[in-house]
Amino acid sequence: MFNRLPGIGLDIGDQTIKIARVKRKRDGLLLIKHSSMLTPVETVDAGIIHDPERLGKEMKGFVRDLNLNGKQVVSAVTGQQVYTRNLILPSMKLCELKEAVYYQAMKFLPIPVEEAAIDICPLREFEDEEGKKTEVFFVAIRRHQVENLDIACKFAGLKLAVVEIEPLALYRVLGGNLESVLAFLEIGSFRSYLAVFKGVTLVFYRSLPFSSSALYQFYGKGGFKEHEVSEYKQYDYVLEDIISETKRSVEYYKLGDETGNERIDRFLLCGEGSAIRGLDYRLTEGLGCKVEVADILPRLILPSDISEVEKRELKHEFTVTLGLAAREVV
Repeated sequence: MFNRLPGIGLDIGDQTIKIARVKRKRDGLLLIKHSSMLTPVETVDAGIIHDPERLGKEMKGFVRDLNLNGKQVVSAVTGQQVYTRNLILPSMKLCELKEAVYYQAMKFLPIPVEEAAIDICPLREFEDEEGKKTEVFFVAIRRHQVENLDIACKFAGLKLAVVEIEPLALYRVLGGNLESVLAFLEIGSFRSYLAVFKGVTLVFYRSLPFSSSALYQFYGKGGFKEHEVSEYKQYDYVLEDIISETKRSVEYYKLGDETGNERIDRFLLCGEGSAIRGLDYRLTEGLGCKVEVADILPRLILPSDISEVEKRELKHEFTVTLGLAAREVV
């Protein structure tokens, strides 16, 4: 395992494209390189790739400068192109569950099932008055978006090895206790989501209609001070909307939890929004549970000459990218 090739993560966002390369060591992940470029205008919107050929061609020089031409990468899809649901089905073999879910998906997916890549994860077995049942976590993504991602990589000189959804990358580098319930609130520059894991299993995922852009616009990186009234009180509706949407999502998660285990043991704030000072405190206050800023740095082995600016960048902007890279080495 320790002789495996370094992993490379590719994170294509609306605003920036990020690449990170890591290698596993006994005491953590060795950061080999990381870099970013601006996303070419009108190629990506809300996480959806609209012009994969131009996107790939624009990335080609970036990839060449990092000496990654021809390398395999792990990437992700996110946002409104990801569909999830918890389903209750009669108990059956995994292969039969996958076939049954396909027909179930015809009833609720907003896109034709033949246009979707579908997967499931069994969560629990139980029995009710109708007999033995299985609860599964269902996830589907637009197949066309996976194809566009692959096209972009080919034009950039990369080989797309694996495609997954972002929360799995976050858990890979930030998860821990197998018995705990861990929630990630990812506030990105143009999109956000809430994801909940029980142990290693993703059991809840929901896109959220806000981003860090409005927070930066009104509050800036100066953010919020604890126990003080914000000097930007007139803009607090922005924060209140974020708290309200997040609270509704948490309540929705709890309503769907038929096991009665409604706790969330840790609540981690991730993404560019996590760089806003005091946002974790205001979210803790508004949600009624402790919210911590996620910190990947203790799990990384960093170059000796890395700057404080780069450290902050890695902590707040590269967590997903590093999680994708870690898939090949963890």
